[in-house]
Amino acid sequence: MRVLIDPGHGGRDPGAVAAGVREADVVLDVGLRLAQELLARRIVPALTRYLDVTTPLAARVDTERLAEPDLFLSIHCNAADSPAASGMEVWTSPGETPADRAATAILEALEASFPDRRVRADWEDGDPDREARFYVLRRTRCPAVLVELEFLTSTEGRAFLTHPDTRPRIAAALAEGVSTWARPAVA
Repeated sequence: MRVLIDPGHGGRDPGAVAAGVREADVVLDVGLRLAQELLARRIVPALTRYLDVTTPLAARVDTERLAEPDLFLSIHCNAADSPAASGMEVWTSPGETPADRAATAILEALEASFPDRRVRADWEDGDPDREARFYVLRRTRCPAVLVELEFLTSTEGRAFLTHPDTRPRIAAALAEGVSTWARPAVA
């Protein structure tokens, strides 16, 4: 089982920035930790970036096509104009896709690991993932999931993301979700 981890943004594109905290830095840290968690579970990780470098969306998709992973997992922090916005989200492309089962497993692992945090689900189509036509979700060939960890623009969300215990726990939860999804394929 191979997973391509895509820490969003990087380099000239910091993503969301609030109170000096850059999305690109948060998600790279989580992505590197996730790679270690996956290795411990005998899942082979690769990343679209290992450093704070600019990686265009097309290059991320090209990496997916070369690596031929079983899952593409893009990691982001959310942002909003409203400082009250909160919660984590898991996204797939519209419709019923092979990524839906992975998204559900990841969402459930986040909920189990962070029972006091809001996980924003959309059950309108029968599963909890939210759907959008994000470039990396629609252009990759393998199942693709995009996770929004929390709202960096919220004081409370930013405090959560910068707490020393949070990122290792997020990485462990993401790895647990991926492992749960992968079990039928590994067995």
